[in-house]
Amino acid sequence: MAKVYTYGKELVAEVENNIDEYIFFEFLVAYRKLIEQVSNVNDGMGTKPHALLMDYLSFKLIEERDEHFKNQMGVQDD
Repeated sequence: MAKVYTYGKELVAEVENNIDEYIFFEFLVAYRKLIEQVSNVNDGMGTKPHALLMDYLSFKLIEERDEHFKNQMGVQDD
């Protein structure tokens, strides 16, 4: 069976059909505020605020995952 790709207007419509518009609006407002705040961070490499924010998000997700696993295994921090 061939893989079917969705792109362009069809992809936008598919996303819109699967997300809550109000939650997306709240996310967009928060994203803009965070981008503005992160734009004050200078890493010396000229990294764009969006990339910095995505790197930080990845870091926090990994940190949260690790904490979840430690709690499942009963590991305590000293």
